[in-house]
This record gives sequence, structure tokens and C-alpha cells, in this order.
Amino acid sequence: MSYIDSNKKPLAEVYNSYLDLERGPRGTSFDYMVFMHADVSFGLEGFINHIEKVAGKYDIIGLCGTATMNVSQSPLNWFTSSRLNPDKRWGCVMHGELGNQMSWFSQHSPEVGDHEVACIDGLCIVFTKKVIEDPSVKFDPEIGSFDFYDTDISMQAMMKGLKLGVVVRKDLMHFSVGKSILSKQFLENELKFRQKWGLAVPPESNLAKLIQEKESAMAAGLNQLPPSETAPSETISAT
Repeated sequence: MSYIDSNKKPLAEVYNSYLDLERGPRGTSFDYMVFMHADVSFGLEGFINHIEKVAGKYDIIGLCGTATMNVSQSPLNWFTSSRLNPDKRWGCVMHGELGNQMSWFSQHSPEVGDHEVACIDGLCIVFTKKVIEDPSVKFDPEIGSFDFYDTDISMQAMMKGLKLGVVVRKDLMHFSVGKSILSKQFLENELKFRQKWGLAVPPESNLAKLIQEKESAMAAGLNQLPPSETAPSETISAT
């Protein structure tokens, strides 16, 4: 197991560097690759047993996720995109901002076990051998340093017909919190994600306001804005 201070590089770039090593001329020697935040803790032995039990059902596995994504809403991530269908969320996370003290507990689902999903949280992402050996599946560092790499890899998987699954655990601890989904940086990255996948920008959203600001700046010769596209569908669901 190797450790890199990934805060110094985009997570997608760090993860891809390990994928590239395994996809070299010798081929992969692993059945699984785990991409996980450095500030996450859980029982490793039980986790490995869980992964081995469900690896035949899913190609990419996480610890939290949602079975449906409503892309007509913004801000967009696995959690907010399913706020109209909270019963479709799976996973449990204890959040501890101060040492080992639990600040709050996010219990998205009471049931342990595994569930098929449409999008997984980037806290922990497991590639099975099938995905490791597919060079077309890669994290996208162009979308953002620490945002949307998980949403994007989930979208790639869905488009390729790969199965996404979540293993629910009760001992998952995360020792930090993400930045605000209302921050300008997050919205900038959401715009990149939507443009990549041809997803329309919801009107009257903060993202729409950001685009208006960019268009005004572009009209003044201060910036350039790639054209927005039309969404093929408002909802993406696990089959």
C-alpha cells in the first residue's frame, strides 16, 4: 500500500498515475484497486470480505451512493441530486472534524448489505479487475481537483454498461468535511461536468447566475465561455 499527499495534486491525477502503472506492459497483478481519501477509517478486514462477496455483482464499488440522479437540479453531486428521493440513498458516515470526536452521523440508509446505484461518493471507490484492465475508464482531472471526479467516473460506468454498487457499513468514519457546494469553485467544476456530458444548466440556479456573469465578462472581452448543451435526460438511474 502506498500513500501520497494527494492534497498537493488533483485526486484524479493521483489515481490515474496508479492506474497507469497497473495498465503497463506486464498487466495488472491486482483483483481490486481501492481509491480512498487519506482521512477515512473503517475495519479493513471486514471491508475486504464485503468487497469479495459482491465483486461478482458490481464492477465499481463504493461505500455511499444514490440509485437515482436528478441532473435537472443544481448544485449537483451524488447527495444533492437525490434529495427528492432520499430513500434511494445508501450508506452511513460518521463525521469527525475534531480528532476522533464524532461531530455528526449521516445515516442515509439503515440497512447494511449491498445495493446497486447510479452514482457513488468519492470517499472510497473500488475498481474490480474488469475495470482495471479497461484503459478507457479513467478519472478526469480537467473537471476539477477535488470535485466531480466521482460523479464523472460514475457517469462513465453507466454509459459503458458497468454496474455500480454500494456496500453499507456502520463503522465508516470521515475526519473532515468537503467545501461548500455553493462555492464558486464547485459551481465552476459543475459547469465543466455538465458541458462534458451535454447536461443542461437548470434555470434560476446559482450555476445559471454564474454563467450570466461569465457571459457578461465575455461580452466585455474579459473571458471566454464554452457553449452550453442540452441534456439528454433529467434523471439517471441504476437499472
